[in-house]
Amino acid sequence: MPVVLVLLLALVGAGLLGWMGQTTDAGAFRGSWEFSRLGGPWLVAGFLGGAVGGWRRGVGGLVLGIVAGAIIVGAGSVAYYGLSYWGGGNDAHRAAKLGIGWGTAGLGVGGVLGLVGAAWTTALGRHLSTATGRLTGSWVHGAALGTLGGLLMGESIALLWVWEGGGLRTMAILEGLGGVAIVAVGAAMRSWRFMVGAVLASAVAATLAPIATTALRDTLRTIGWAGV
Repeated sequence: MPVVLVLLLALVGAGLLGWMGQTTDAGAFRGSWEFSRLGGPWLVAGFLGGAVGGWRRGVGGLVLGIVAGAIIVGAGSVAYYGLSYWGGGNDAHRAAKLGIGWGTAGLGVGGVLGLVGAAWTTALGRHLSTATGRLTGSWVHGAALGTLGGLLMGESIALLWVWEGGGLRTMAILEGLGGVAIVAVGAAMRSWRFMVGAVLASAVAATLAPIATTALRDTLRTIGWAGV
């Protein structure tokens, strides 16, 4: 896929991410508000942006994945708070403050997610299986997918630490189960290297993510960038 098209898709994804956040935040359907509290959709969006950028590319795909992931999550955060101002949910000063704070954090987080997504789809390390005649992913590809699943599990754990409402806790549990499903389904029928990479990476990510997630949110809230 041409680089320009990847970047355009990343910008479109950022807009959709911000719109989704605002829509679910004020949505009338059951569980919409609880869903809007999750970071999972943002994690998945950054990962998918990186996956598109790295699709069947080499080292350059990893760089493009980082850029695409950063655009989606960073610009998506700006879009979220821009739409909150447009809809009357925040005044201009607060919307700008939150957009800059979470947008800056989103660039870093999205870049990391983009790298992980690009590692999942990169051509690096793939080899032709003599048994099936198909390209087989290495432990790196498995670790990339496992990292996404582990991050969802880890955020679920972090949210269960602080959320007390029944609906919120249910949504957090569903996010964690989604992470488990990604690892289980994604690694099924793959090479043993892929499966080992996926399981080990998910375990590490699920352990570290609650600490990182809590620290990031507490830091931004301490300096006045409260919000999602």
